[in-house]
Amino acid sequence: LTNLEAMSSQTIEGSGDLDDMQYAIKHGEDALSTTPHDHPDREMWCNNLGQRLSKRFKQMGDRIGDVEDLHQAIKYGEDALAATPHDHPDRVMRYNNQGQMLLERFKRIGDVEDLHQAIKHGKDALAATPHDHPDRARWCTNLGQGLLERFERMGDVGDLHEAIKYTEDALAATPHDYPDRAMWCNNLTVMLLERFERMGDVEDLHQAIKHGEDALEATPHDHASQATLCNNLGQKLAERFKRIGDVEDLHQAIKHGKDALAATPHDHPDRALWCNNLGEMLSQRFKRMGDVEDLHQAIKYTEDALAATPHDHPGRPILCNNLGEGLLERFKLTGDVEDLQQAIKHGEDALETTPHDHPNQALWCYSLGQMLLERFKRIGDVEDQHQAIKYGEDALAATPHDHPDRAMFCNNLGASLESRLSALHPIDEFNECVRLYSEAWRCLTSPPSNRIHAALQHARLLNLSGNFQESSVILEDAVNLIPNMNLRFLKRDDQQHKLSELSGLATTASSVMLQAGREAYDSLKLLELGRGTIMGFAIDSRSDLSDLKRDHRSQFDIFHRLRVEIDSPLDGVHPISTETLHRRREGLISQRKEAVDKLEKTLIFIRSLPGYSGFLLPPSPDILREMSENGPIVVLNSTQYRSDAIIVTTSTITSLELPSLKLEDIEHRMDQLAEFGREKPTIFRRRENNLKMNDFLHWLWDTAVGPVLDELQRCGAISTGGVGIHDLTRVWWIGVGPLSMAPFHAAGYHSPGSTRNTLSRVISTYIPTIKALSYARQKQFALFGGSHTRLLLVSMPKTPGASNLPGASQEVQYISDETHRFGIETSVLREPTPTAVLDQVAHFNFVHLACHGVSGVNPSDSHLLLLSPDGANAAKLRVRDISALNTQNSHLAYLSACSSAQNSSLSLADEVIHLASGFQLAGFSHVLANLWETNDSASSEVARDFYHLLFQNHGTGDWHYRVAASFHEAVKRLRDKRPQNPLTWAPFIHTGA
Repeated sequence: LTNLEAMSSQTIEGSGDLDDMQYAIKHGEDALSTTPHDHPDREMWCNNLGQRLSKRFKQMGDRIGDVEDLHQAIKYGEDALAATPHDHPDRVMRYNNQGQMLLERFKRIGDVEDLHQAIKHGKDALAATPHDHPDRARWCTNLGQGLLERFERMGDVGDLHEAIKYTEDALAATPHDYPDRAMWCNNLTVMLLERFERMGDVEDLHQAIKHGEDALEATPHDHASQATLCNNLGQKLAERFKRIGDVEDLHQAIKHGKDALAATPHDHPDRALWCNNLGEMLSQRFKRMGDVEDLHQAIKYTEDALAATPHDHPGRPILCNNLGEGLLERFKLTGDVEDLQQAIKHGEDALETTPHDHPNQALWCYSLGQMLLERFKRIGDVEDQHQAIKYGEDALAATPHDHPDRAMFCNNLGASLESRLSALHPIDEFNECVRLYSEAWRCLTSPPSNRIHAALQHARLLNLSGNFQESSVILEDAVNLIPNMNLRFLKRDDQQHKLSELSGLATTASSVMLQAGREAYDSLKLLELGRGTIMGFAIDSRSDLSDLKRDHRSQFDIFHRLRVEIDSPLDGVHPISTETLHRRREGLISQRKEAVDKLEKTLIFIRSLPGYSGFLLPPSPDILREMSENGPIVVLNSTQYRSDAIIVTTSTITSLELPSLKLEDIEHRMDQLAEFGREKPTIFRRRENNLKMNDFLHWLWDTAVGPVLDELQRCGAISTGGVGIHDLTRVWWIGVGPLSMAPFHAAGYHSPGSTRNTLSRVISTYIPTIKALSYARQKQFALFGGSHTRLLLVSMPKTPGASNLPGASQEVQYISDETHRFGIETSVLREPTPTAVLDQVAHFNFVHLACHGVSGVNPSDSHLLLLSPDGANAAKLRVRDISALNTQNSHLAYLSACSSAQNSSLSLADEVIHLASGFQLAGFSHVLANLWETNDSASSEVARDFYHLLFQNHGTGDWHYRVAASFHEAVKRLRDKRPQNPLTWAPFIHTGA
C-alpha cells in the first residue's frame, strides 16, 4: 500500500488528472486505515491525503459543492500536525498547509473561528521559519491573505496593516523573475486600495497602482491571468481618477479595460463584469470630456454585460441602473425618446430586483426619479412628475443623515419639487424646497461641490423672498468652502473642468453681500477668494503652500490628504453581499465625518503657526488698501440682483452702485463685441462695426466707467489738473464675469476735443485679481538702474497656413535699432520654435513677440503661432506652457499678436486665462497685449511709439508708471489719428504692475 500510494502521488504531480486524483485518494485512505497510529510514516500520509482532498475540493467544489472533502482534509491535516514533532523539518510546511485549508473553509462556510485558526497557524509557520528560508516569502503572502480576509470580515484596521506588512516582506524577499511575484503584487494592490478607502491616504492609492503595474509587467501577454490583471489595474486607475481627477488616469484605465476584454473569451464567467467596468469608465470620460462616441460605447458594453448576466445574479441591478443612466445621458444629447423610455424600464428593473434593505436602494430610487422627471419635462405627463418626487422622497428616506450622498439626494428632490412649484406655486412646497437645499448645504460629510450647488439653490430661493441677509451668510460660507475642494494639485484641464461648474458663485455672493447691506470689503474678499483660482494656486505654490511644505511638511501632508478625502465620492456600487456593503458604507461614512473634523482642526493649527495666520485666507483690508498706493483699484461686478463698482483706495474700500448697468445689457453687448473680434469684414461692414463699437463705448462710459471716474475724482483719488502724460493717475481695472473682457480703457466719447472718455482722465491697467497685482509687484524694476538689460525679439512675418504679417519684420527692426541706441543688448529669434522661445525667455528682461495669436475654446490652449522644428508647419506656444515658467528677472512681455488678452470661455471668465495672464504668471511684471484681432500696421505703429516714448526720457523714476504711461500715450496717439475707428485702436491694453 505504501508503494501504491507513492506511485499515485507521482502520477498526480505529473498529470493533475481528476481520475488519478480519485485513485490516489482512495489508496491513501486505504493505506491509513491499515496503518497503526504509532507508525513513523502515518503523519506524512495524513498530510498527503489532506492535501489531495483539499486539491479535489478546489477542482470540484464549485461544481459539486462537496465541502466534506474540505472537512476531511482539515481533519487529516490536524492529525498530521499533532503527530509531527516540534523540531521536525516538515512541521512548518504543515502549519502553512493547515492554515490555507482553514482559510478555504472560512471562505466557503463563513465560520470566523476557522479564520482565527488559519491566521494562528500562519503565524506559527513564520515563527518557525528562518528569515533566509526559501519558503518564507510564500508563508508571508499566505498570512497576508488571511489577515485581509479577517479585516474585511471584522473591520479591524490593525489586521489590514499587518496584511500589507507581510505581503511587502514577501515581495522584498522575492526575485523579480519569480513565477508568483505578479500574483503577490496584485494581492498587495488589493490591500493598499482597501487601506486607502479606509484611511484616505492617497499615497496608498499611488502605491496600489504601482504594484498593479508591476504585476502586469511581470506577466506574459499570453498568461491566463493577463486579463484579470488588466481589469484590476484599470479599476484602480479609474478609482484614482474619481478621487483625484487626473483625466490621464481615466485614459489609461480605459486602455487597460479594453485590453482585459480583448484577452477574454466570450464565454468567460468574468466577461460581463469587465464589460460593465469598461462601460462605467467610458461613461465617466464622456461626462468629463464630452465625446459622444464614449457614451455610445459605454451603452454598448453595458448592454453586452446585461445580456450575459443571469436574471437572478446579484450584480444585475447594478447593470440595469448603469444602462439606464447611460441611456438618460444620451437622451439629453439627442432627444431620442426611445432612449428615455428604455432608461426608465432599466431603472424600474434595477429597483424591482433589489431588496428594500439593500444599501443601493436609495441610489436606484434617485436615478429613476431623475429619469421620470426628464420624461415629464419632455412629454408633460404629470404622473411622471409625481412619481419622480415619490422616488426622490424614497431615496432620501433610505439615506442616513450623515451619508455623503444625502446632499445630492436633497438637491435632486428640491429640483423635482421646484418643477411642480413653477406651475402651482404652493407656499408649503416652496418652503420644503428651501428646507431641502438648506439640509443639503449642511451635509458636512458630502463633497464640497454638492454642498456649493445646494448653497446656490438655497440662496436663490431666499433671494426670491427678499431674505438677502441669510442668503449672504450662506453664499459667503460656500465661497469659503472652495479651498476645501481638491483642485490645487490637479492638472490644468481638470482644474478648469471643476471650476467651470462653480461659474457665477463668487460674483453672485459678492452682489448679494452688498444687497444685504454688508461692507464693501466683505464683498471684495469673496471675489478675491472665488476668482482667478488657477492663477492663485500657481502664485501660492511659489509662496504660501510651498512655504508650508518646506517649513511644516507633516502639516502640509495632513492637509492635502484630508482635502482629497473630503472632496471624493464614496466607493462605487459593487456586486457584494448586503451585509458587507452595509458595513463598508458605515465605515466610510464614519471616516468621512472624522476627516471633516480633522481638516477644520488642521486649518486652525496651521493658522496658529508663526507667519501662517492668513493661510489660504483672502487679504485683510489693510493689505488691500496698501495695494492701491500707486492708484485706485476698481472692481466691476454685475448680476441679476445689482451692478456695482468696488473701489479700493489708500484710505477706504467702498462700493458704488451702478443702477444703469444691467446684466442682460452686458451679456448682449459683450456677445456683440466678441463678434466684432472674430469676423473679417469688408470695408463697408467694418465701417458699420465701428459705428456699433462707438455706441458700445458710449454705453460703457454712461453706465459704468463715467460714474466711477466721477466718484474717484470727487473723493480725490485721481488728479484733476493738467493734460500731459505725467499728470494722469493710474487706475487698475478688474472686470468680473461677463465684464472680464470689457474695454474700460477705451470707454467714452472720442470726438475731437472730448474729455468724456477714459483715455483723457486716467492711465488704465488691467489685472485679474488683487493677489495677481501683488505678485506682479514683487520684483524691483529699473530699466537703466545699472543692471545688464537684455531684450529678446521674436518675429514671425510668415506663418504656414496663416496670413503674412509684413509689419512684423519692420516692427522688430525698429525696436532693435531703438534699443541699441541705449545700450540694451538685443537678440532676435527669426523663424522661432515654441521650444526655442521657452528656453530663451527666462534669460531676458524684455520679450517682444510679433506674430499671430489665437484664442482657443479651452483658454489654456490659446496660443501664439510659431514654427515647427522643420520649419514646414506652424507650431503652438500655448498658455499652459508659458504659465509653467517661473522666471526671476523678466519684467516686460510685449505680445504684438491678435487676441492675446482674450478668453473665449464664458464658464471660465473669472479664471482670466489668456496669453497675457500666462506671461504674467511666468513672472513678467508687465504684459502688453490685444483684446481682439488687430490691424498689422496699427500693431506696429503702437509698438514703435511705445518703445520710443519709454526710452526717450531714460532717467530715474517709477518705471512701473513709465511703462503704463508710455503705452497709454502710444494708444492715445493712434486713437487721435482714427478716433472713429475704435476697432483699430481700442484692443491694445496694459496688464500688470
